[in-house]
Amino acid sequence: MIEVILTYPTPEGTREILLAGDKMTFGRGSDVDERLDDQGLSRLNSTIYRDGERVWIVDENSTNGTYINGQAAAPAGTPLRSGDVIKIGNQTSLTVRIGEKEAVAAATAVSQAAATVTSVPPPPFNIVPLVLIAGAILVISVSLVFIVFALLGPETPVIAAKDDDPEIDNSNRKESGPTPTPKPTGSVGTTNSNDNTVITDSPAGSNTAQQPNIPSGKKYQDMTDPEKRQYLEVKAMWMAQVIGNSTSDAIPSAAIDKIKSFADAYASRLKVKPLGGCRFGDSLQATYERASKNAPFVVRAFNEKGIDPRIGLYLAMIESEHCVCLQSPTGPLGMFQFTFSTAKIHFEPSEGVIKGSSPSSPDDRCKPEPSARAAASYMKALTGRYGTGPASVPLAIGSYNSGEGGLSSNLKKALDANTGLPRDFWTLIANGEMLSKQFQAENFKYVPKFFAAAIIGENPQDFGLNLQAVSTYSK
Repeated sequence: MIEVILTYPTPEGTREILLAGDKMTFGRGSDVDERLDDQGLSRLNSTIYRDGERVWIVDENSTNGTYINGQAAAPAGTPLRSGDVIKIGNQTSLTVRIGEKEAVAAATAVSQAAATVTSVPPPPFNIVPLVLIAGAILVISVSLVFIVFALLGPETPVIAAKDDDPEIDNSNRKESGPTPTPKPTGSVGTTNSNDNTVITDSPAGSNTAQQPNIPSGKKYQDMTDPEKRQYLEVKAMWMAQVIGNSTSDAIPSAAIDKIKSFADAYASRLKVKPLGGCRFGDSLQATYERASKNAPFVVRAFNEKGIDPRIGLYLAMIESEHCVCLQSPTGPLGMFQFTFSTAKIHFEPSEGVIKGSSPSSPDDRCKPEPSARAAASYMKALTGRYGTGPASVPLAIGSYNSGEGGLSSNLKKALDANTGLPRDFWTLIANGEMLSKQFQAENFKYVPKFFAAAIIGENPQDFGLNLQAVSTYSK
């Protein structure tokens, strides 16, 4: 991992800040990682993120902003390079030094040596090293004698272990016969079969991520409205538990209403004939077949970042319906609808991201595998910002839509409006009348649509699709 060091002058001399983890927050509040004495700073002013070789800074809607080499930080963040100067607050100036640990350590040692050059006298003669060397030679000689004896002595018989011996671990041995296939466990990459489990009236009472099932033989389209609602409550809670580390707060009635409206709209496309090409509103079967073909590299990319792959699968569904080179009228491009500025941060290498690209003149955003890796990197940054808990993951998903700057400003307005609301997406939906019109218009729709797409994709046969759960297409 590369080393990131920030230096800034103080009355006592130059001080260094080492970025120890994947992110570091700055400000004058008591709960930031680095509290700086500058009245021009906001309580939470800026955050620096590191993911592999990429380092970037995000302004946290601060009063006076965050500037890199005199330019304001982009809403989605600005990449940092060695030598950049970050200006925050009234007078805080941080110089960035990035590189391999050894190189940074060497640069630090050189700068320290240049600052304080002293004359060091040669050390006096010491007999201790000679004694240690002589002892080491004696030990090596004795060891060689024992080795020769062991090689020329009688062999020790080896007892072959039986394959069924419970005390022997055979997991790393190669066998001549086929390896038995493990049974599905319900994790990503396996198939869950439907059984006759009956829907309960209290889905929130369990913290398990085991997926519940509807009564056998009844499709979503054949249910009554109350049955559809009950089905979606159970399945939405399961999805919230999956992405919220096996727990979730109750999903409010207002959110279930919105999830149902999107699920009904998707289900109405079951009988639509394939439109050809790749576009929104296509046959539901064709749409989710595209998702199953893209699933292997999406699952792999998100697993590598430690993010549940179902987040990636259904972000791509609502962003582009898995059309790999779709372009929005406002400019975002590709399966995950990356803007140019955000793509430059999260694509590696970033040289393949070109401003002004389009489906007729595509860049790396139209390549599904690099795009999936970049989306996983971006979601890792968002979950790092909002948290991986059950209340925070939906916030991270919502911020993918509006950009973390947009969601952060709306969320900050909501929490600063003396509403007394917790930092929880579902609670914000339940109290939507207290929030900004922009938050209601943008974020209230995006996350419920994600849940509707995920419920169908993970339970396709309940909706009449001839597919397995999309997340099980891992190869």
